[in-house]
Amino acid sequence: MTIGIIFLVVFIALVFEYINGFHDTANSIATIVGTKVLTPRQAILLAAITNLIGALSGHAVAKTVSSGLVDSQFISPLVIVCALLGGIIWNLITWWFGLPSSSTHALVGGICGAAVASAHDNWHAIIWSVEKVKDGKVVMEGVFHKVVVPMITSPIIGFFGGMLVMGLLYALLRSARPRFVNRFFGKAQIVSAAFMGFAHGLADAQKTMGVITLALVTATATGSFTALPGWLGFLRMDKSMAAEQSIKTLLNPATSPDQIRGAAITLEKEALRIKRGEFREAFLTLVANSHAALDDPATAKRVAHMAAATHQEILAAEEARIITRLPVLGPLVAGKHTDWGKSLGKEMAAAREAGGNPLVAAAGKVKDLSPDVPIWIKIVCSLTMAAGTMAGGWRIIKTLGHKMVKLQPVHGFAAETTAATLLAVTGSFGMTVSTTHSVTTAIMGVGCAKRFNALKFTLIERIIWAWILTLPSAGIVAYAFVKLFRICGWIP
Repeated sequence: MTIGIIFLVVFIALVFEYINGFHDTANSIATIVGTKVLTPRQAILLAAITNLIGALSGHAVAKTVSSGLVDSQFISPLVIVCALLGGIIWNLITWWFGLPSSSTHALVGGICGAAVASAHDNWHAIIWSVEKVKDGKVVMEGVFHKVVVPMITSPIIGFFGGMLVMGLLYALLRSARPRFVNRFFGKAQIVSAAFMGFAHGLADAQKTMGVITLALVTATATGSFTALPGWLGFLRMDKSMAAEQSIKTLLNPATSPDQIRGAAITLEKEALRIKRGEFREAFLTLVANSHAALDDPATAKRVAHMAAATHQEILAAEEARIITRLPVLGPLVAGKHTDWGKSLGKEMAAAREAGGNPLVAAAGKVKDLSPDVPIWIKIVCSLTMAAGTMAGGWRIIKTLGHKMVKLQPVHGFAAETTAATLLAVTGSFGMTVSTTHSVTTAIMGVGCAKRFNALKFTLIERIIWAWILTLPSAGIVAYAFVKLFRICGWIP
């Protein structure tokens, strides 16, 4: 694998992010343009700024995309290129016809289709559903729980949430003068549109962050960056090939004590080499448990102390982030950091009770650790999405803001507030929820609260079909690209 291929992956990922920006611009500004509170240029500028802030505010969704959807052994940079091409082509098709389809599901479909083709039609390449223990609690992850379930529930919540919010506003404003309502919600909608832009950045920009991170993790773990020039050192991720091999050694229940000791020594060196963060804490905790299993309490205590110190540094750094102190946004973007000392202790205790190998259980949990997204990836993706947003998306804006239902400022406020809240909450849990689905169904719900026949059902039927076809269509395109690349000899 050459450095050129890695840069190709990053470039195509940023092309997808740019297209996502102008394709999904309508999601955050269509209602405020449709209600004529802001001009299109003013709305796009507002969306670009708030998208940028939202994209820099968290990475839960990015971690899901980078490690929770497909088996990484079937992923290579060129497979990721095929996945991105699948998403890009479907996005451009739906943009051309003015249909607000989901960029999120286009990307997920592309990743899944490319992974299946890379695995020679082995559907087990997709992580459908997996049980994981986090902070002592059993959680369900995989495409079914992180993509399919939200794909069904988020439109339902958006529809009924929009209808409920609009119904409450009708009840509260039944005696208010129309002039006062339009003037007040004309100003309030600027706030709701800003919140919508923030939530869009928090949810959507992170998908591309996750794809780039996945490519860099794969390249680092396979040793492609071993001879990387010093000035490109920022491309290396925390889990090196040496760390990956050490964890695999500890995962083998037949490993000898000498092999365990050797793996622990290597893993400690790798932990001290990388920057202070969750990978360093997890590696050191696993090393401490390895020495404890070898009946070396002094070394185990020394390394455990370093792991605990790293954990405190992570918490202090998170506390120092200004955005986490904000009353409304803080709980949504604050990190949910694992205390690896307690977590691995619980994992090992559970394995011991079940008659398994405690050290193997601990190594398995560390192996599943999702990488943090480097700050340079966040900045580049955020700026690219903002640039795409500035390019506009007039076809889809016209569909959402004018064709689907006639909106007044109060309706736009209700739809944006409902959709933004849904996106911010699900994004904080790492769910790949579609911005398009959320805001479109919120507008539908608001329209139904206004009056049921206010909606143009022929147009809505076309939109729903675009939603249904997005995952499989993007997947088929990506699948075809992998097969084509294999025929050309570019993918084994």
